[in-house]
Amino acid sequence: MFSKKVQSYVKQIIVEQEKIQQDEKVFCQQAEIAPLMIWMSGCNALYCYFNSNWLKFTGTHLKTAVSASAREEEIGNIWTGSVHPEDRQRCEDIYLRAFATHNSFQRQYRLRGSDGEYRWILDTAAPRFAADGSFVGYIGYCVDLTEVPIGISQPSITESCSLSTNFSRRIRKITEEQLQAEITKRQAVESQLRQKTSEFAAILQVLPDSYFRLDADGSILDYKQGLIESLYIPPGDCQGKSLRECLPTAVGDRFHQAINQVLETQHEVSFAYTLPLPAENNNFEARLLPLPDQQIIVLIRDTSDNIQAALIESDANFRSIVENANNIIFALTLEGIFSYVSPNWTEIFGHEVAEVEGKSFIPFIHPDDVHICADYFQRILTTGKKQEAIEYRVKHKNGNWRWHTSNSSAIKDANGNVLYFVGICYDTTNRKEAEIALRESAQREALLNRLSNQIRASLDLNHIVETAVQEIHNLFQIDRCAFLWYRQDTDVPYWEKVYEAKSSFLPCLQNQQEATHAEIKLIAAKTLNGEIIRIDDTETVGDSIAQQFLQDFGFTAFMSLPVHTQSGEIGAFSCGYCSGFRPWLNNEVELLQAVTVQLAIAIDQAKLYTQSRITAQTAQDKAQQLEAALLELQQTQTQLIQTEKMSSLGQLVAGIAHEINNPVNFIYGNISHASEYTKDLLHLVELYQQSYCPPTPEINQQINTVDLDFLKQDLPKILESMKMGAERIRQIVLSLRNFSRLDEDGTKAVDIHQGMDSALLLLQNRLKAKPGHPEIQVIRDYGNLPPVVCHAGQMNQVFMNLLANAIDALEELYAAERRSRSVSKSCAYVNSHTLRKGEAFMSLVNNTEQRTNDQGQMTSPQIRIRSLIQEDHVIIRITDNGPGMSEEVRKRLFDPFFTTKPVGKGTGMGLSISYQIIVQKHGGKIQCISAPGEGAEFVVMIPLKQEPST
Repeated sequence: MFSKKVQSYVKQIIVEQEKIQQDEKVFCQQAEIAPLMIWMSGCNALYCYFNSNWLKFTGTHLKTAVSASAREEEIGNIWTGSVHPEDRQRCEDIYLRAFATHNSFQRQYRLRGSDGEYRWILDTAAPRFAADGSFVGYIGYCVDLTEVPIGISQPSITESCSLSTNFSRRIRKITEEQLQAEITKRQAVESQLRQKTSEFAAILQVLPDSYFRLDADGSILDYKQGLIESLYIPPGDCQGKSLRECLPTAVGDRFHQAINQVLETQHEVSFAYTLPLPAENNNFEARLLPLPDQQIIVLIRDTSDNIQAALIESDANFRSIVENANNIIFALTLEGIFSYVSPNWTEIFGHEVAEVEGKSFIPFIHPDDVHICADYFQRILTTGKKQEAIEYRVKHKNGNWRWHTSNSSAIKDANGNVLYFVGICYDTTNRKEAEIALRESAQREALLNRLSNQIRASLDLNHIVETAVQEIHNLFQIDRCAFLWYRQDTDVPYWEKVYEAKSSFLPCLQNQQEATHAEIKLIAAKTLNGEIIRIDDTETVGDSIAQQFLQDFGFTAFMSLPVHTQSGEIGAFSCGYCSGFRPWLNNEVELLQAVTVQLAIAIDQAKLYTQSRITAQTAQDKAQQLEAALLELQQTQTQLIQTEKMSSLGQLVAGIAHEINNPVNFIYGNISHASEYTKDLLHLVELYQQSYCPPTPEINQQINTVDLDFLKQDLPKILESMKMGAERIRQIVLSLRNFSRLDEDGTKAVDIHQGMDSALLLLQNRLKAKPGHPEIQVIRDYGNLPPVVCHAGQMNQVFMNLLANAIDALEELYAAERRSRSVSKSCAYVNSHTLRKGEAFMSLVNNTEQRTNDQGQMTSPQIRIRSLIQEDHVIIRITDNGPGMSEEVRKRLFDPFFTTKPVGKGTGMGLSISYQIIVQKHGGKIQCISAPGEGAEFVVMIPLKQEPST
């Protein structure tokens, strides 16, 4: 009986569909000859038809030989792709709002023509209703308004509607006369079909059987799974397949026989069969009934008893889950109407379920988020696929907005048509508020860093204050922000406004008279005491004078933070709000405190910079006044510079040596004791290891953690390395003291070689090999000299100047060699002072034997120092195998300010000072022997004996 009713409904539906298809053809023929662009949409808000005039106007060509679903998707996207992007969102909003009210509407937009140009269109639409009054969609027609003279380039919808009323009426009359009859007839047929379809769908919803509709070949045209969990026919993926192929061979053959029997007899055929399932074998009953057009209905029922019990249990479990879930579960019709919400809606949003079900979702959603939800459901409807979750705000019954995240999907029938939406949403307000707070905190932190960098990078006081005021005004979105200085060096102290940032509608305070201390006694007193003023509402201020002062300036909320600089100046950073009550947040106060601290530091820096600029300008003015006199006294000043330089250098070097010597002696004196203590401790550890073996787990773990074996080996090495470093520092300190000789006044008997070695030690870094040139080797050929009476510090400076010049010459030679890519003959030249046969000297740098050729000549960059006694004079010769110099250069070598070095590398004073020290201070001689390509030799000669000064 039940299967007969299903068969009857299917037959009636097929007949009604054939009528609709015939009426569809007639309607389309009428629409094609209408002089308008006509479109239609279904109740799901998807466009389903455009007539030929619309397609021709837009230059759109529909694809042929595509599936029905592909054709629907193609038609649904045509309108969106043809409308101007700037008009699309506005028109879609009008379109979607109309679907919520089922009212007629008009919209005006630019539509792209077949030539690619956009033309203004007036689109008028009316709702379509079935015979039973149910809403089935919209039908609309479009009119080109581009050439209609309405006085403006882009008319608004209101203006265009009022100006084109007569034209629109004429078009509507033509359209209604031509199409109304066909529309009425189509609606009646659609109503009958919809009635039959809904009744059939209702039957299938409660039908426990699996339902198939097959063609004559046994291919599946339609399928509903029912309550049977089939392991052979996957739902949604069986249309077009043969039922015989989806089942085991024996069962498939039986179905094939039954299909042929039904087609031949046009009578019902029934049979029973068994299918192996994972748990057990289940028994099934199949009924096959004939349909028109060689189609067959197949109903399959599970005759086992466990399905009904499982269904009841599943329904109870599902209901329990829904009613006890923390998240809201809802169902939404294609028109956006809530058909179901879970009971916890009342607990979360405050509305009773009856107040929600049957209502549109739009009133519950924040106006700014409605389009997000509408677009979301439209994408689900268009694609038929689940989309990524969306976030939106839902209104609580108490008026508050709560953030929610929702996931939804479409429920489809057996043919793939979307029936309704189901979704689940959960409250994310706490997370959203945390994100907002975190974002605001990050913004404030970024502001503080940016502000700190800006005010620290600038030394302009006005720019610093302006930057701070503007940044705070923009961040806090307050009406007025200002910085004031407290001027107390006058008869009547007052507050001077330096800079302010304000809203455009407020008057400027800087043009008004400064406020005196008495006018704002309460505020001033707190600022001078370093207290923060924080007033959320000026009406609550107890001091009437202060309250009147704030209200005179229009403040309804006020905050001020003091700024005290190291120079004693006092300022105030004030923030005002003029639009009612405003609570000042703690994080805002903390941020302003940090800004005022940075501001005070920056102000101090700016003032110091200003003072230094004034001082520098004063010094520069004095230097310009003395410039002429200094030029006239060059010769005299050479000696003065020498004296001052040696005095300053000596004080500096001696001071450094003295300061370093004490801690180094402390370190050096204690390293030996530390080494002994370390040995004793390590020995004690070994005794512990021998006596307490195996160790406890904690001790064993610590031994592995610190790698005790490695520590015992490496610690003595570290102490020994420290001892070597301390010894090296002691040598450097001794060299510095010997070089400066600050502790010796006048002439004393000293070891000349010791001063030379000190100078070499200080220049050791320049002697080492570097990228681009090899090591400079120093050969010390010292004679047996007795102590020489001289100015030791000044003689050390002479040695330093001569050695530094020799190093410069050798470095320049190898630099030129790299540039020319060939070794100059002069590089291999060795002066006439060659080593004696079998004689070898050691390098100062690495203590290796010098490299010489077969004739004993030097073949690498080298400096040779020789000392000897000739009669009653001491002679020191400093020789290098550098490029040498011309006779013209050699003659001017000891002139003040003469130099052959690049600008910035030499002053031309070194050799001039050395000449004065040797000749004038010691009564000796200094000369240079050199020629181009033959190196250079400086010969210093001073008396062996002089009267020591006391």
